[in-house]
Amino acid sequence: MSRTLTVATLFPLATVAAADEANASALVRRGAARDLTVETVTVDRADSFVGADVYLVGGTGRGGVAALVEALTSTDLAARVADGAVVLAVDAGLDAIARSWVDPSGARHQGLGLAPLTVHSAPEVTGTVVTRPDASLDLPALIGWEANDLRTVREDDARALFTLEVGAGNRTDEAVGETSEGVLAGSVIGTRLHGPLLALNPELADLVLARATQRSEQWPALESPAVDRARRERIAEARRTAPKAEWRSRLPGPVAARLRR
Repeated sequence: MSRTLTVATLFPLATVAAADEANASALVRRGAARDLTVETVTVDRADSFVGADVYLVGGTGRGGVAALVEALTSTDLAARVADGAVVLAVDAGLDAIARSWVDPSGARHQGLGLAPLTVHSAPEVTGTVVTRPDASLDLPALIGWEANDLRTVREDDARALFTLEVGAGNRTDEAVGETSEGVLAGSVIGTRLHGPLLALNPELADLVLARATQRSEQWPALESPAVDRARRERIAEARRTAPKAEWRSRLPGPVAARLRR
């Protein structure tokens, strides 16, 4: 029997979506392939907040983070997450749910505290990101786009969502020879990668659905020839055009660390 999940997109007008609104429809499609019925709803006012299995929040642009934090604070999102609801927070959404974040002037503000991290100013980076495969999450190499001037510092031993082959990521792991990106803390999934991320990487949609359904075993493999081909082409292009200085980032972390000695 098909299970029904509710996916709520939260306050999409607070930030520039950068195609992230397509993440909801990607969950609908992937859910159907997994014998799940996924219903979507958009919440654009605090008084229209609804209970959901998955909450999508964020986009790009720090100019809207303050409004996003204010809107989210007026909801019971924190209580829903404590009860097991999944949050996928993208870029500005990651700032909003962090313990603290910085505005374009460099001033520090309090976030919702749903993700164990703090956000700091850094030089701007833009470009295609290629992640390393992660067998523990059943993820192949994935593709995305980063464009930010931030450093994301994980706390409380929270794990990264990805390690990267190409890209700047969180910009906090240079000493150990790895490049991390995002955060995975319980039912909170945070990243700065756009794409739209779930449409480009349906395996990541599987991770969201697995967390929402509390599924522990791996999903059966699904063939997605068009998606796989497009992703392979973009990964190959990213590898060709990656700065030469990043060659160490393609090595396993311990090997890169030894080369620095």
